[in-house]
Amino acid sequence: PSWFTPYSTIKFIYIHIKNPTFVDALNTCVEFLGSRDKRLVHKFPRMTVAQVMQKHQQEHIRMIAKKRKYIETSKEALEHVFTFENLHVVKFLPHHKELSLEMARESVLMQHCLGEFDNVEKAEGGYGSYYYGLMQRKEITLYSLRDEKNMPHATISVSYKRGEAWLDQIKGKQNQAPIARYVPASVAFFNHLKLQQNYHQDCLAMGVVFVKGRSEQLSQITDESMQQHLIAYDPSFIYQLPNPSKSSLWLVALRDPKQIGALNKTTDAMKIASLIQYPLLINELKFSHKLNGKSILQQKENYSLGQRFFVFPKLEVARI
Repeated sequence: PSWFTPYSTIKFIYIHIKNPTFVDALNTCVEFLGSRDKRLVHKFPRMTVAQVMQKHQQEHIRMIAKKRKYIETSKEALEHVFTFENLHVVKFLPHHKELSLEMARESVLMQHCLGEFDNVEKAEGGYGSYYYGLMQRKEITLYSLRDEKNMPHATISVSYKRGEAWLDQIKGKQNQAPIARYVPASVAFFNHLKLQQNYHQDCLAMGVVFVKGRSEQLSQITDESMQQHLIAYDPSFIYQLPNPSKSSLWLVALRDPKQIGALNKTTDAMKIASLIQYPLLINELKFSHKLNGKSILQQKENYSLGQRFFVFPKLEVARI
């Protein structure tokens, strides 16, 4: 038209008011804004269409999550496989028609992505479809640690290699490690399955290690040889071991001297050994016999402590 010609350099956008995408977006905005409290009306002029659509989507997701929390199932997709005190473990049956519903419930209650489907009834889309496929192909087996009210507290994924069960992952709420009260039950279940985990990061986050073919809590290990084996692998384990033996403390002093300064049960001799191995500890270590870190380093080949003579050769402990 003639009125447009003078402004030909300006970009005009034509909106077809009957375009399905436009109509859908418009209806979504009207629905969302119309459902808000009247006290919020003054904020509407400052909101863009994109912001309204985003808030609508977030609310929609929350509504779906709330709905799934109360989803009813026959529980036939779950098989009771283990009991520990007032807790029990259920196994998800991979070919049951309600598997995706049980996965979605687990995911919502545990606040992780295991059962997040775009379409939960059809088990399609999202992270959920990935794990669903792994279960269908029997690449993983899924378990859930639950209380008497059937509420989950840990989700456990296990894979099988050459006939052995290996831990794939164990997650508490929000993908964190299960809290302390559920660790003993988890460890008991690992050993029930004869589970291999080889210092799995999820287990270490729980204070659980794998020694002599079993999963054990670090806080329960008192055997001296087992303590030594663990410290040789990671000296920081010393902080979780109960009543570490003198040989274990010596091993820490030689294996990773930086750890020794924070220990309460170390002797001056252990501190001297640590200082010789790692001189940067000179300002951190405190001695009880009027010893001086500088003089120790100056006489490190032959150092006298009181009336007793000590020789500290340079030792290296191999990592296991």
